[in-house]
Amino acid sequence: MNYRICLFLISLWFVLGFNACKQSDQSTPADQSTTISTDPEVSLLIAKGKNYQTASVDSLLPTVKKLQQISNKTGNKTALLYAKLFNAQYLYLSSDDKHAMEMALDVLSYAEKWKMNAVVPTIYNLIANIHKQNTNYKMAFATAEKGLSIATAMHDTADIIALLGLQGMFTHSLWLSQNKRTVDNSLDYQLKALKIAESSPKYEKLRIRFYDNLAQYYKDNNDFAKAISYGDKSVPLAKKHTQERSLTYVYTWLGEAYYREGNHPKGLAYLDSALQTAYKIKEPYREMEIYMSMYDCALLSSNYKQAIDYSTKFRQLHDSLQVSLNEKQIGELQIKYETAKKDKQILLLDHAETVKSRQIMWILAGSCLFIIFIIMLLVQSRTIHRNNQIIKANNNQLNESLSSIAYIQSHELRKPLASILGLVNVIKADDYHVDRDILSKLEEAANDLDKKIQNINTHTQAKK
Repeated sequence: MNYRICLFLISLWFVLGFNACKQSDQSTPADQSTTISTDPEVSLLIAKGKNYQTASVDSLLPTVKKLQQISNKTGNKTALLYAKLFNAQYLYLSSDDKHAMEMALDVLSYAEKWKMNAVVPTIYNLIANIHKQNTNYKMAFATAEKGLSIATAMHDTADIIALLGLQGMFTHSLWLSQNKRTVDNSLDYQLKALKIAESSPKYEKLRIRFYDNLAQYYKDNNDFAKAISYGDKSVPLAKKHTQERSLTYVYTWLGEAYYREGNHPKGLAYLDSALQTAYKIKEPYREMEIYMSMYDCALLSSNYKQAIDYSTKFRQLHDSLQVSLNEKQIGELQIKYETAKKDKQILLLDHAETVKSRQIMWILAGSCLFIIFIIMLLVQSRTIHRNNQIIKANNNQLNESLSSIAYIQSHELRKPLASILGLVNVIKADDYHVDRDILSKLEEAANDLDKKIQNINTHTQAKK
């Protein structure tokens, strides 16, 4: 029984040690996963914030303020995260790209810390657009690739569509920035994403960006008929879903296509509509881009005076937005963030390894002490068992001796003792007169009794 108890204790110790190591491997210093809030008010505000394109960019600020108030009052992490995200989008749309990038990276760090992965592709979408707005197309494409990887892992079709579209747009923009000297494979991204968007009515709103991008692609490749065809598909959908920012793009591509095709009045009308819409929703960066498109059209028709006017307005906006300066600073911000995140991950890994090694050392030390204790317990148990066996054997021998003595007393000692008692009675009966024969018999009985007693002593000593 003692052996079974020892084996059970040893097994229990190793199971507990294994579980401790396993839990150590699974534990991380980061916060536990946080689910998206189901608070109806927060959900309503998030939905409202996501539809910021339906109104002026200023409409984001009240939503940010309300979400921030809810977060301060209740500690709702989802409200805090989206307040920061919408604030970053506001800064981006207001062309405050440096602060937009700082805020977007702040949001990304919170989302990663709280394991709120569902919003991470949207954050990468925003960061990629900030890079694109500052003409850093390579970093924009790489950022979109990160977002697409996460969206694909989560099977988020809407984000997959959006990020594929971004990759197509960035690829095309890079091709334009290189003066069309390389191969433009952006069409593959756009058509792939559009096919997914056209697969279900619930993605109808997402088709707008691809009609816009395809209109730009064919316009830049001088296929004006196709450019106008895709532009005409985009306009009614953008109006249906009140996507005014998308209208600034499609009006621009339609304006350039019609102008280059020879229909200057219609082309200028579309460009002017694009400019007025950008001004209405307060997006100076879009105004700057539209002035550049108007400058190209004026230059194409040799209207140099008008071209100079458009170029001047473009340059004023360009300088006020500090595009060139932002390109360097914003690229450095993300690089610093990625570097800091990698350094933090390395530190966390080193810390985890140190903690794990320390735990293993304590478990091994505890195991050794436990095994020593078990061995001592086993040795003591065997000693006790052996002593018990000896005592048991001695008791058996003692019982045998006592039984032998009892037998001798009850049988062999009774005979000489009875003889002595009988002779004593004879002497008493004869008034204590003793003859030689009676004394001889009395002496013989006493010697016989003495002999029996010596036999008992000899037998007892032998048993001992």
